[in-house]
Amino acid sequence: MTLGKLRILHTNDLHSQLEQWPSVVAALKQHRKEAEDAGEDVLLMDVGDHCDRVHPMTEALLGKGNVQLLNDMNYDAVTIGNNEGITFSKKDLNALYDQADFSIILCNLRHENGLRPNWSVPYKIYTLKTGVKIGVTGVTAPFRFFYEPLGWTLTDPFVELKHVINEVRPQVDVMVCLSHLGLGEDEKMAMEFTGIDIILGSHTHHVLPDGKYVNQTWINQSGRSGEYIGEVSLVFQQGSKSNIETKVESVKSLKVDSTQKDSGTEQKLNELFKAGNELLEAPVTRLEYPLKVDWYERSESPALLSEALREWCKADISMVNSGVILDNLDAGNVTLGDLHRICPHPINPSTVKISGDRLLETIRQSQQSDMVNYALKGFGFRGKVLGYMIFDGMEILDHFRLISEKNVIINGVPLIRSKDYKLATLDMFTFGHLYPSISSLTEKEYYMPEFLRDVLAWKLKGLKNK
Repeated sequence: MTLGKLRILHTNDLHSQLEQWPSVVAALKQHRKEAEDAGEDVLLMDVGDHCDRVHPMTEALLGKGNVQLLNDMNYDAVTIGNNEGITFSKKDLNALYDQADFSIILCNLRHENGLRPNWSVPYKIYTLKTGVKIGVTGVTAPFRFFYEPLGWTLTDPFVELKHVINEVRPQVDVMVCLSHLGLGEDEKMAMEFTGIDIILGSHTHHVLPDGKYVNQTWINQSGRSGEYIGEVSLVFQQGSKSNIETKVESVKSLKVDSTQKDSGTEQKLNELFKAGNELLEAPVTRLEYPLKVDWYERSESPALLSEALREWCKADISMVNSGVILDNLDAGNVTLGDLHRICPHPINPSTVKISGDRLLETIRQSQQSDMVNYALKGFGFRGKVLGYMIFDGMEILDHFRLISEKNVIINGVPLIRSKDYKLATLDMFTFGHLYPSISSLTEKEYYMPEFLRDVLAWKLKGLKNK
């Protein structure tokens, strides 16, 4: 005997592509209405990175506008992604969900004293009108190097999941995990835990048209930027031994029709944009002359940022790629909005302890045309190309075909291969594949919660005072 049905609608990785949000809302409302008209229960969830401070509204309102949008759509639950977790200060993250009408479900984030933040719960049990119980937990990517300087402790998500599943699984008919770990980790989760029925994924921006079935667990993930929404349909039947049997009827990622827009959401966004823009009109300084940027040769704005980064981090030298500055700054008043416009990336300053030998390798790699023209996607970078690398605190004598230690002058003397230097740079160069000579280093420090534009603002204010 069929007891009823549940439709789980889910979103992930919007990254504040808010111009697409009215179409996402229209799609969600359509599928929610279809389900409710058919007598089905509906749960609506977001799997993190709804916020992204690349958008002026998210930047100005510190994510609270995004929360209002989720409230308006009557979300039941969310978990956080790294864009919520590590691009806001601890104070701002603690305040982000003050007005949330939904649950923030997250089991692997704690304060330094081991307590959970009061705005999150490790799991929640939803009881449907049929009496069926749905357990929901959530995990986020454990980027400890970034969370810890902010005052958070990130625990192993799989260790936490084991505790939650042992506690919750006996109480529920279906177990769902909101996972901001990425598809590869979700597949490992499915192999390791038999107590999870459905993993709603995110972070790696995969589109799974019909989900993925791994070790009797369904995984779904629905792209990025609101191009898709996810839908999981379940049917519940009365078993022969008074137990409830669950069948997953379908798992889908559904393409969002960008021509269909929810008018009420458009109006709300206009109000939020206006409120954000007013805050971003706050003055930073006044320039007596314009600051230009050229992505393919040395220019003023990225050179100033490189100098500021070295000073801010109290480093020996610094390196900044020109492509991190997106536009010129005109002479006249400079506002917070101007700095966000030219440097919107959620990228933090960092330092590494690097040998002269590795530094020389880094310099040589940075001069290669394929690096200058590299169209980077990800790592927080929101520009077009990496661009020309600008170093501060050292001089490169470019009269030679092959750069050697004799051609690199630091503090008036040639680079010493055996000497260690403190190098200030962008956090994105300290992990991943871009500069192995840097990312493979062990002594790294991240300067949180400031972004590059905050360091640039600090430098510009100092220029005015001078």
